Amino acid sequence: MIPSKAHGPTYEKDGNDMKTAVKQHVYQLRTVEIALMVGLAIFLGSGVLALRTQEDLADKVVRLHALANSDSEEDQALKLKVRDVVLERATAILEQSADRREAESRLRGELLELERIAAEEIAAEGYNYPVTVELENTDFPTKEYDCFTLPAGEYLALRVIIGEGQGQN
Repeated sequence: MIPSKAHGPTYEKDGNDMKTAVKQHVYQLRTVEIALMVGLAIFLGSGVLALRTQEDLADKVVRLHALANSDSEEDQALKLKVRDVVLERATAILEQSADRREAESRLRGELLELERIAAEEIAAEGYNYPVTVELENTDFPTKEYDCFTLPAGEYLALRVIIGEGQGQN
């Protein structure tokens, strides 16, 4: 019998031809399965690599998380001014640190000073909001800056909470 390309191969009723056809079909399925498994492994591997990259960054980065009293334009503008003065002092502290452990220790030792600086800026701007400065592990979404991107994940964060801290970032 002549194979037809339109309908696939046809076979004689010979048992050997059928066994060969079944073996070829099984071989084709295994090839597809192997290709899918390799693709899945690559996909999962890239996810593990991305997670490892985030973990590596989290071991080297302290993020600043300032929360305004509210979403009003005034409160958001105040948040940016408070963020700037806290960031200036925190940067000076971090520049003296050799690693994250030392940075965390130095920041913890200066929390009251950072809170005082933030409170002074709030008062200088004519507001009477309380402020809290704390250091804690915090989940962050992916954040894109001009020159780099920080992947989503948990980072040590210097949190500045102004007033009710109800403003969105």
